[in-house]
Amino acid sequence: MEEHLKDVWTASAAVEGLQVEMDQAETNLDAAIDVALKAGAAPEEILVTANLSPSELSERIPTLAIDDQAAEESEATAL
Repeated sequence: MEEHLKDVWTASAAVEGLQVEMDQAETNLDAAIDVALKAGAAPEEILVTANLSPSELSERIPTLAIDDQAAEESEATAL
């Protein structure tokens, strides 16, 4: 393999490795959110703690209906 293609291969492998780490981190976040919800945490508290927008949290937990206004109020209180 030519040297300039080795650099491409190395960079591509690094990106792939990071994508695997991101996938695992997202799986861990989803599991933690599930545990927190089952323990009684309010969705608004979870989104502030996880630094997620209401739509991002809804994407992770589609059965949740999170009111944007309630989320903003919760976020303002957390600050």
